[in-house]
Amino acid sequence: MITGFNTDVVYNNKTYHIQTEDVTGEDPYTLTLLYQAGAIIARIKTHYRSLSAQKLTEHQILDLMERQHKKMITDLRAGKFAAVTGVEAGKPFAADLISREKTFDQLILDYLAGQEQPSEK
Repeated sequence: MITGFNTDVVYNNKTYHIQTEDVTGEDPYTLTLLYQAGAIIARIKTHYRSLSAQKLTEHQILDLMERQHKKMITDLRAGKFAAVTGVEAGKPFAADLISREKTFDQLILDYLAGQEQPSEK
């Protein structure tokens, strides 16, 4: 099983989440989704069965996933989704940008750690 990629990007004071996964089956593809406030605002889907007459190796699939994931980050930073995000291309963001790779398990642990503990009375 191939582990996907998850990246949070804070851009102009809004947090965007980018998730890339490999979807196997008869017509396998890699899927990258861009989320803002839990809503999917963009996606990139690449079918790779037809990319080669031979089966792609796990390393080649990971490379495809990584390039697709980085493209979504680059497109967000370039303002490609301005119509959806309301952030125009070329707006400064260097101070607002935080990018980090996390596994799905790490995201869940972060979420649980951020939950308020009920006060004992």
